[in-house]
Amino acid sequence: MRTMALQWFSQMQAGRIDRTQYADVYSAQLTDRAVQDMSRQVNQYGASPTGAEIMQKRTIDTQTFYRVKLIFPRGDAASLLFGFDPEGKITGIVVLSMPGD
Repeated sequence: MRTMALQWFSQMQAGRIDRTQYADVYSAQLTDRAVQDMSRQVNQYGASPTGAEIMQKRTIDTQTFYRVKLIFPRGDAASLLFGFDPEGKITGIVVLSMPGD
């Protein structure tokens, strides 16, 4: 999960995603424009994170959620919530906070 979170951030910085990682319903919501908007948002924070920590794991019905803290070179952190279906596909990602928030 730590590696996946870092890869997701890197993909977002580049403005591209691997749609094979996403559940169909969520992937359909991620328009090219939505990805570009998120890319602009994450690029505001400069350098890529240097590490990730799983802060919480929780399963509700058939979904598993991970709250992940991304750690940046200057010591700032971001908090993200990832949801997964039983097949391991991403059902949603919520940016809870970003460095400087």
